[in-house]
Amino acid sequence: EMITEYGRRQALRLAGNAPPREGYESVFMRQDGTRFPVLVIEAPLVSAQGEQTGWMSAILDISEQRRIEEVSRASQERLQATARLASVGEMASLLSHELNQPLVAISSYATGSHNLLRQFDQVNALTLREQLSDAVQRIAQQAERAGQVIKSVHDFVRRRDHAHESVTPRELLDSVMPLVHLQARKLAVQVRIDCPLDLPPVQCDRTMVEQVLLNLARNAMQAMAEIPLAEQTRLLSFRVRPAASNAHHQWLLFEVADVGPGISPDVSAQLFNPFFTTKREGMGLGLSLCRTVVEQHGGYLGHRPHTPRGTVFDFTLCVATP
Repeated sequence: EMITEYGRRQALRLAGNAPPREGYESVFMRQDGTRFPVLVIEAPLVSAQGEQTGWMSAILDISEQRRIEEVSRASQERLQATARLASVGEMASLLSHELNQPLVAISSYATGSHNLLRQFDQVNALTLREQLSDAVQRIAQQAERAGQVIKSVHDFVRRRDHAHESVTPRELLDSVMPLVHLQARKLAVQVRIDCPLDLPPVQCDRTMVEQVLLNLARNAMQAMAEIPLAEQTRLLSFRVRPAASNAHHQWLLFEVADVGPGISPDVSAQLFNPFFTTKREGMGLGLSLCRTVVEQHGGYLGHRPHTPRGTVFDFTLCVATP
């Protein structure tokens, strides 16, 4: 079934168009019928007079390499799923508080509407219509707000195919803002976004990059949670701007900054190590997974002190090619 591929490769080889020592992957079959992946490296045999006298091939069994890569990939996916579920567990208490507000409002407006209907004979019909219309509109608004909160969590948790797509930076930020504001309101954190609308889209796995943004934002807000409001305004800043580029790729720099106590040198040295955490109930996986996701996209995740206080975490993503 691979004869067409082999024939095409042989034609290139005989035409002299195949670069020397370029390996290609293929599939071989043992005598018992089992198949295994191989890497075939071919090079021309050239005599001392510069004449090609034949070909030499090296065939490497890469079964173990592929097995290790698959185990590593499956392990990474399990860790990422665990991190998402841990995030959702922490959001559960926030959801109960956040959903309570629109539900109470819906109940109040519904009760008010019921009372207005009972007073139908005692008030002007036009006034009653206006009051009921306003109440029903507010019920719809609050119900939509509650639905948006639930949808944001559902979109974040559900498993989606890891497909790279072209996404604008603003779309990435807008996707996580409902969940960011969910925690920001509880911790009295102000959120600021600096993301020009004319920035080009990036090529990424949208779900995983959203998780990186959300993890960094949650860490930043938790770092500011113990700052007295009378002493310092708790400000969470998102900024996206062009980064240094080269002849092959353009990059955008995503920054998440807080005004917390900062990171000590001792902690900084271990910050991205798996299972290292400074939180009492932390798992120590968040930043490690964030760096893995960014590096899988070809970018880099780092941090630096924020002036006059706090920390800035930043990472790069490659601009999508037209």
